[in-house]
Amino acid sequence: MRYPKRAMEATARHTGAFLMRTPEAIFTPEQFDAESRQMADATERFVREQVMPYVKRLEHGEPAQMREILVDSAMLGLLGIDVPQEFGGLGLPKTTSALITEKTALQPSFAVAHAVHTSVGSLPLLLFGNEEQQRRYLPKLTSGEYIGAYALTEPEAGSDALAGRTRAKRKGDHYIITGNKIWITNAGFADLFVTFAKVDGERFTAFLVERAPGVLVEREERKLGLHGSSTCRVVFDRVEVPATNRLGEEGEGAYVALYTLNIGRFKIAAAAVGVAKEAWRLGYDYAVERKQFGRPIIDYPLVWRKLARNATMLFAVESALYRLADDLEHAFTANGTPPQAVWRKAAAHYAAECALLKVAATEMLHQVVDDSLQIHGGYGFSEEYAIAGLYRDTRVNRIYEGTNEINRLNLVDRLVYALRKGIWTPVEGHTDATDTPEATLATLRTLTGSALRAIEPHPEPPQAFVEPLAEALIALYLLESAYLRAQQTRNPAHQAMVALYHEQVRRQLAGWSADLAELTQMPPITVPTQPMAPLYEQVWSALRKVV
Repeated sequence: MRYPKRAMEATARHTGAFLMRTPEAIFTPEQFDAESRQMADATERFVREQVMPYVKRLEHGEPAQMREILVDSAMLGLLGIDVPQEFGGLGLPKTTSALITEKTALQPSFAVAHAVHTSVGSLPLLLFGNEEQQRRYLPKLTSGEYIGAYALTEPEAGSDALAGRTRAKRKGDHYIITGNKIWITNAGFADLFVTFAKVDGERFTAFLVERAPGVLVEREERKLGLHGSSTCRVVFDRVEVPATNRLGEEGEGAYVALYTLNIGRFKIAAAAVGVAKEAWRLGYDYAVERKQFGRPIIDYPLVWRKLARNATMLFAVESALYRLADDLEHAFTANGTPPQAVWRKAAAHYAAECALLKVAATEMLHQVVDDSLQIHGGYGFSEEYAIAGLYRDTRVNRIYEGTNEINRLNLVDRLVYALRKGIWTPVEGHTDATDTPEATLATLRTLTGSALRAIEPHPEPPQAFVEPLAEALIALYLLESAYLRAQQTRNPAHQAMVALYHEQVRRQLAGWSADLAELTQMPPITVPTQPMAPLYEQVWSALRKVV
């Protein structure tokens, strides 16, 4: 499965490249071939026909039903979308993998069970497993014979995952693992737990732990949402684990956890885009059908402006998602070194962009779901309408795989680290022009580059500056991605959404520059704003022609 040569070669291929220059082209969803679209359509049919009818049973305490659904999904290859064919997977490009993930997200409980199994439950084996481990477990994971889980979080170790107290003690050809894990997705029916423990209380290490005596799975948690997914506390009571099931070397657990979480964050962003599209559709369809004061409520600007704004943010995030997916695919398929070394490097390299996209996508999703529920009015507060379930189910997206606060810190920290390593360099000169998207992008590069350079001498990013800097970085990446996509497609709706998003970014730019002025020693930027009403009208007019 190959993509147009220009899209593959013209993009700057390293973390932080968006801080230096605008590439000539990026991969966009319009470039998917027929095979990828057919796979996406088949996945959507599976979710709508084979998953959604069982939601009520899943949500009323039948977690075993989820295992059956996951096993059924294996027949479409959905449990091995990122696993190479030699281990029974499909080995899809990261772009197609993201598209499939979008479709699985249409039912969030299934989406989280599937995502944990296929990303953090399987990827550690690809990145750190030896050949024997890979051949023993990956075919079972891709076929559904085994379901995977990821046991990292502990009562006293959430965002600070390395503070875990679970212990492992070497005893001959085994390790004895003792400790507690919480919020473990798929725990109720998982067969294989990627588990983290400190050997002798010091060396943070990963293990492949099969369900066995001593692995005590407690009752299902009573959660705000995702009632159809299994989430339990897991107690390891002196569990004997063969030394051959250690994943990587002693002390490498941090790399296993963090490299895997980077890709997990990218997958969360893809899922957020998929479920946001579904929420937007629910809001649109209801607004068309619902009449008040003698007219469909979609005719009222206070309603259709919500839809126009959210379609614009969806477009920007989707554009960034597939731009990053293509960059990841290029990194994962680099030649000249053993594949596992390439995969590890790729999983680590784009940590900043994965954190950025996770924040942007999940916060976009929150706004889309909230506005769609608002459009439903009182009916949106009723469980009889699908939007109520989405509202509950999507709230956790800003919490797991690193809270959005942690990911803002990660975004800044990883870009500063890359700056110190010389991977990217700040743009020289100064500009505060914002009259065109190109000018605003240059101004954002000046602002964010100066702020990151000022942070570089600090051991840790000063948190007072992290939020405005992270917001400016997100706006830079999203605006550039949306602008490039619109330039490539020449689609009037895309161009109208870029114009609207550009004005939204301009209006916030003055605030970010003021908040960062103490750090950058640059005067705040003054931005003469433009009327928003015509921009909203252009977006809505273009959307009504294609919806």
